[in-house]
Amino acid sequence: MERYPALSVGGEVEGYAVSSVEFSVLYGPRGESRGVYMWMTPDHAVRVDDFIEPNGLLAVGDVRIEYARLVEDIPWPLVYVAPVLDDYIDWVAARHGEELEGKTIMVNFSGGKDSTAVLAVAAGLAERVRGLRVYAVYSHVTFLEPVRNIDFAVKAGERLGVEVEVVEADRELMRKRLLEEGLPYRGRRWCTYMKLRPIKRLKKQRRPHVIADGDRMAEAFKRFLRLYQMSPRSPRLYSGGRLRPIYIWTLLDVVLNVRALGLVHPDYLEGLPRVACMMCPYKALHEFREEQLRLLEDPGLIEEAIRVSYRRWYSDTGIPWEDFRAQHLWRHHPVVAAKMYRAKKLLERMPLEEITAGPVEAMYRSLWLNPLPAAPRVDPEEAVAVLSSEIMAAYREAVERAEEARRLIEAEKTSGGAGGAA
Repeated sequence: MERYPALSVGGEVEGYAVSSVEFSVLYGPRGESRGVYMWMTPDHAVRVDDFIEPNGLLAVGDVRIEYARLVEDIPWPLVYVAPVLDDYIDWVAARHGEELEGKTIMVNFSGGKDSTAVLAVAAGLAERVRGLRVYAVYSHVTFLEPVRNIDFAVKAGERLGVEVEVVEADRELMRKRLLEEGLPYRGRRWCTYMKLRPIKRLKKQRRPHVIADGDRMAEAFKRFLRLYQMSPRSPRLYSGGRLRPIYIWTLLDVVLNVRALGLVHPDYLEGLPRVACMMCPYKALHEFREEQLRLLEDPGLIEEAIRVSYRRWYSDTGIPWEDFRAQHLWRHHPVVAAKMYRAKKLLERMPLEEITAGPVEAMYRSLWLNPLPAAPRVDPEEAVAVLSSEIMAAYREAVERAEEARRLIEAEKTSGGAGGAA
């Protein structure tokens, strides 16, 4: 996850935050470390810097967790690439207008900040490119995400003058799988297939010429490498029937333009760093709030699904039901969940620095409420080079640490070490 700047009421960068699974990493305004925190519950975390080894392992007692694999921490240069949306759309149209003439673009729309920005760029291209038609598809993951997400998707389409076709995961099959298998977890995210299936069906029916998505270089290391290798020098927004109109944008560009459009998803205003299914296993623990369950279509079904998960996959891990439920350990593979739980039990006996969720959520919320910082403007033609200059170094370091941690874990397994790792 890219670092999110926390902003003062005057628009100054006061620090950065990164959240992933059980961890949040906090920085000062110049990138100086302010601590790595492990969430014991959705509202309470303890500082664990002293337990993170140079090789990327979190070592607590005899428990070894592959911290370097679980937490992607992506720095990026604080610059703007598209501070004026119309100017940027003009640039894209000049580059790819002839190729897009007479074509139909389908935008994969989630309601999150990146897909909203893509929808805005695509709508602007439709006004500039002869014969270009644009529509969006929003796939609602039945039972796992709030119904209000549908309302937001429709509102975004109306605001931008773009048709948004709402499709839905098969309701009866979703209910059946939830009651038989429990919730999806990391490494077994069957919900993705359920979400994509109606999108593929619609694509087959309407046969668009171009698919547009919100991939960006700074979002994830794998995505960065794929987009960078696609064109290491000059931006390549359109190729092979794929349009990636904002892949060279920074987080500042996305937030600036989405705020200007008046299309900020309520999840961001509530202090969440991402828009996702409420029960997404890739969310950080502090992103789960019990009161939000009421926003789901059938909270009782989800409660039963959590119990099914526990009975089927976790009841023999040594994790008591109450702790399993409170810590949302269904998000992890059972082996990983057991190690997370053991590490927390050891940590809770120690006098460690603590934080609560409120200040962390306030950091994320500030990006959507406070003035954005002054920062240099980069020409889109130079954006790949500027972004990769900082992200590539972090990527190489992260890969090295993750590989070293994995080697150590495999060595422990081979030698019959007691700890094991997540």
